[in-house]
Amino acid sequence: MVDELILQQMVKDTCAEIMPTLIDHYIEESRERVEKIKQALETRNINTLEFEVHTLGSSALTLGNRTLSRHARTIEKHCMEGETQQALLLCQSLPQLAENSFIALNQRKEQGFED
Repeated sequence: MVDELILQQMVKDTCAEIMPTLIDHYIEESRERVEKIKQALETRNINTLEFEVHTLGSSALTLGNRTLSRHARTIEKHCMEGETQQALLLCQSLPQLAENSFIALNQRKEQGFED
């Protein structure tokens, strides 16, 4: 669920010591985004939904979370194309997928990183 190549590139671009902090911030921010997505789903606010899944998809990919990124991008695509029902349907599985990916990323963080 976590793309090791992307994580290793992040280590090269930053440093191994900062990776745990980056991961913690990503998870914290992403959980807030997931809550906003759930609220947008409940209120059927497609503009907010599109914005939040776009941002979640981008940040997820930055930290090697390809599965979540792809799912978010698919929802965003449906929003942009006016396929509201499909977007809303896909949103229902997003919170659990996100949480599973956060667990996987935390497990990877516990293994540590090396420069």
